Amino acid sequence: MRTKSITFWKTNYPLILSFFIPAIIMQTYFITRGMYPFGKSSLLTVDLGQQYIDFFSFFRRTLLHDPSNFFYSFSKEIGGNMIGEWSYYLMSPFNLLLLFFSQTALPAGIMLITTLKYGFAGLSFYLFLLKKNPALKVTPLLFSTSYALMGWFIANQLNLLWLDAAIFLPLVIISLDALLQKHSNWKYPALLALLLIDNYYMGYMVCIFLVAYFFWYLAANWEGFVESLHLLARFVLASLLAVGLAAVILLPTLSSLMEGKGQYTASFVHFRFEYTPLKMISKFVVGSFNFQQMPSGYPNLFIGSLALIGFITYFLNSQIKLCERITALFISIFLFLSLCFEPLDLFWHGFQFPVWYPYRFSFVISFWMLMLAARSLKEQLHLEPWKIWFCFAFFTSFLAYLLFNIKKFSFLTNETLLLTAAFATLILATLAINPSSRYARIRFYWLLLLVVGEVSLNSCLSLNNLSYLSAKEYSQPTQALSKDSNYLKQTDSSPYRTGQVYSRTKNDGIANMLNTGSYFSSALEKSIPDFYGMLGNPDGDNYVTYSNGTLISDSLLNMKYFSAPKDAAELKNGQPLQKLTEKPDLQEYRLVKNQPLTHIYQNSAALGYAYLADKNLKKFTGFYDNPLEYQTQWLNNAVGSPRYSYFKAQNFNEVVFQNIKQQTKLTDTIFRRKDLSKDAQIIFKFTPPTNDSYYLTLGPSLDNDNVSLFLNNQPLNQYGTFRHTVVVDLANHAKGQEIILTAKLKKSSLWLNNFVLYQADNAAIFSQLQTLKKRKVTLSQKSQRNLQGHYEAKNNQQILATTIPYSKGWHVQIDGKNVSTFKIQNTFLAIKAIKGRHKIRLTFFPPLLITGIFITGISLLVLFTLILTVFPKRRKY
Repeated sequence: MRTKSITFWKTNYPLILSFFIPAIIMQTYFITRGMYPFGKSSLLTVDLGQQYIDFFSFFRRTLLHDPSNFFYSFSKEIGGNMIGEWSYYLMSPFNLLLLFFSQTALPAGIMLITTLKYGFAGLSFYLFLLKKNPALKVTPLLFSTSYALMGWFIANQLNLLWLDAAIFLPLVIISLDALLQKHSNWKYPALLALLLIDNYYMGYMVCIFLVAYFFWYLAANWEGFVESLHLLARFVLASLLAVGLAAVILLPTLSSLMEGKGQYTASFVHFRFEYTPLKMISKFVVGSFNFQQMPSGYPNLFIGSLALIGFITYFLNSQIKLCERITALFISIFLFLSLCFEPLDLFWHGFQFPVWYPYRFSFVISFWMLMLAARSLKEQLHLEPWKIWFCFAFFTSFLAYLLFNIKKFSFLTNETLLLTAAFATLILATLAINPSSRYARIRFYWLLLLVVGEVSLNSCLSLNNLSYLSAKEYSQPTQALSKDSNYLKQTDSSPYRTGQVYSRTKNDGIANMLNTGSYFSSALEKSIPDFYGMLGNPDGDNYVTYSNGTLISDSLLNMKYFSAPKDAAELKNGQPLQKLTEKPDLQEYRLVKNQPLTHIYQNSAALGYAYLADKNLKKFTGFYDNPLEYQTQWLNNAVGSPRYSYFKAQNFNEVVFQNIKQQTKLTDTIFRRKDLSKDAQIIFKFTPPTNDSYYLTLGPSLDNDNVSLFLNNQPLNQYGTFRHTVVVDLANHAKGQEIILTAKLKKSSLWLNNFVLYQADNAAIFSQLQTLKKRKVTLSQKSQRNLQGHYEAKNNQQILATTIPYSKGWHVQIDGKNVSTFKIQNTFLAIKAIKGRHKIRLTFFPPLLITGIFITGISLLVLFTLILTVFPKRRKY
C-alpha cells in the first residue's frame, strides 16, 4: 500500500501540488487572521456578510425543509419569483457542502468553500497547461499558482458566487480545444452549459472571451480558409447546444430579468475612456487593492512578475508564428480597451453599469495573460539578455511612473512598489541564468518560491486592507431571528408577514424564513422599489427595506407580527440587538411573546394577503414623494368611501437655530451655516396633544450623507440611504410628552426637503381597516407557490385585491375554473370578484420554464447522440 502511495505521489505530485499550494496558502492566512472557527473573526465582509450568507442560509432551508422556495418565496421582499436568484447566487455545486453546517456555523462552511475554490482554480489551470504541453509536468505550477491567487480572485473572494467561473474557464477551454481538434464533440457544450447553469452572468462573460479565443486558435493552428469555416460551424453549433442544454435555467431567468435588471439597461452610452488607461498598470503591484477599490476602482489584474514578464516576451518570441502573435496583439488591445473604454465595458457587463465591483470580467484577461506567458516561457524558463533588459526597462518605467504619481493611488505605498521591484528583479535575474540540467531543478524551485512568495504577499496585503465581521456580530442576531421565526411558525400557520424593528441585514427574511418585506438582490424586480418609493420606505435599484411603516401600510401589507429588540435595561447580560427603526406604533399592537433578546407584537388589523376592495382601486396608480397621501388614497379607494384625510400637518411648538440663519419657513428651505468652522444644528420641539401616531416625512436630501438626526438626544434609528421621501414614526401614546428632534448638519448647508410633521387619526384608520377586514377573504398557504381558500362578495362591483406582486407566473382558479388576472397599483395581483361565496386557488409556475424544459430535453437527446457516436470509435482502437 505504501509503495502504491509513493508511486502515485511521484507520478502525480505536480497535479496534487497545483491544488494544495494555493489552498494551503489561503487556509494558513485565514487561520493566522483568527477567522471562525479558528478565532473570533470571520470571512464575512461587505456583500458576503450583508447578502450572500443569507442566501446560503436560504439554500440550506430550501433543500432541507421547503423545496417550494426554489420557484417562489414570500421571504423575497413581499413575494417573488426565485429562479433568477437561484441561477445568479445559488447554483454552485460547492454550496452543497453548506448542508453539513448549521446556520450559525455557516461562516466556517464559507471558509471551507473559499479554500476549496482557491485549490480547484489552481488545479483547473494546471490541467489546462498540461493539455497544452503534455510533456511538461512541473513548470505549469508556476502559472497555476499565479492563476489561483491572481488579483481578481483575491479582490472577489467575498463574491463567492463568481469564483466558479474562474474554475470552469480553463476546463471549458480544454474542451473547446478538443472540439476544434475533433477529439470530442460533447465535452465542450456540456461544460459550457454547466457554467451557464452555475452562474449565467459570469458565463456570459466567458462566452464573449470564447469568441476571442476561437480566433486566436485559428491563427495559431491555421489550416486554410475552408477548414476554418468548418471549425467555425463546429464552434457555433456546439455553443448553441450549450445554451440549449442550459435553457431550463436560462429561459425562466430571462423572464425574471425582464422584470428586474433588464429594465435598468443603459439607454445612452458615452464614447469615452473611463480613466487614463496608463493608470491600469498600478494593479500589477503587490497589495494593489483596498476597500475604496470596491465601489469604483481600476481592474484587478495582478498576476505576479513572472507571468507579466512571460506575457510581454510572448510578443517578442520569434519561435511563435508571427500570425499568431499579431492576432494575440489585436485581441489583447481589445481586452485592455474593454477595461477602460465605456462602450466595451458596458458590453461585457450586459449593457448595465455594475453597482460596485467594476470590471468584473478581468479574470478572463488574467487568464489570457497567463496563458500567453506560459506559452512563451514553457519549459525553458530562460530569456535572452536583450529580452531581460527590455523587461527590466519596462518595470523600471512603470514603477517610476507610479512612484511619481503615488498620491493618485490610495492603495499604493513606497513599500509595495519596492517589494514589486524586488520580486521583478530577482525573477529577471533568475531567468537570465541558463544553468546545466544538473541545476535546472534548483532554479525551478527557486522560481516557484519567488512566485509563491509574491502572490502570497499580494494576498495578505490586499485582504489586510479589509475589515471583517466578528463571529459574534453574525451569530447573535442570527440566533435571535431564528428563535423569533421558530416561535411564530409554531404559533401561527396562516400566511402573514413579520415586520422588523431590529435587523442584521436586509436579507434576514430569506435567511430565517420570515416574510419581512426587506430584500437585497441584484435580480430585484423594478416594480418593487418603485412601490416602496411611493409607500415611504427606503428603496434602491437592488434593495428595499420595510423600516418605515405606518398603521395603514402595516395592515394593508399584512404585517401581522413585529419583532422588536429589548433595550439594554431589559437585558441581564449581553449586548442589545441593532435597532433598525423607530416604532412607537408598537403600542397599538399586542405583546404576544417575550423572547430572551426580543419582544414579539401582533397587529390585529392585518388584512391577510388578499381582501375585497372597491373597483376604484383598479384605477389607482399612485405617485412619488407624497407617501402619506399615497397611503390615504390606497385605503380610501380600497374601502370605496368618500375621500377622507387620515393625516394632518402640524407645526412644531419651537424651533431653535444654532449657527444657522433663522427662517420662518421650514419645509423645502435651504439652511446654511453662519460659521463654517463650527457645528451647526436645528432643534425641533413639539408636544403631542393626543395619543395618536405622529409621523415625520423626510425628503432624500435628509439622508445620512447630509445630516445626523437625533430623537430626544439619542441617535434616530433610521435606515440611512433613500432616494424618495420616507415616513418616520416619531410618537404614539405620547400625549403631553415633549419630543425633541435635532438635525446636525454634516455639510455647509441643508435642504429640508419634504420635512413635514403629521398627526394621524388612529381611530379613523382602524375603523376603515375593520371595514375591509369584514369583507371575508380566507387563505391558507399550502406551500410558497400555492395558496387556497375562499371569499364572499356581496356584489359584482368589487375586486379581489392582493398584496402579492403581479407576475405572469401566478394562475388563479375560482371554483376550479381559470380566471384572468390583472395588475393594480402597478404592483399587485388582482382578479374580478364574483358575487357570492367561492373557492379560490392561487398557484405559481415560473414563466418560460416549460419552454426551457422542452429545449433542454431536445438538447440532451442531441448530446447523448454525440456521446454514443464517440464510444464506437474508441472501441476500434
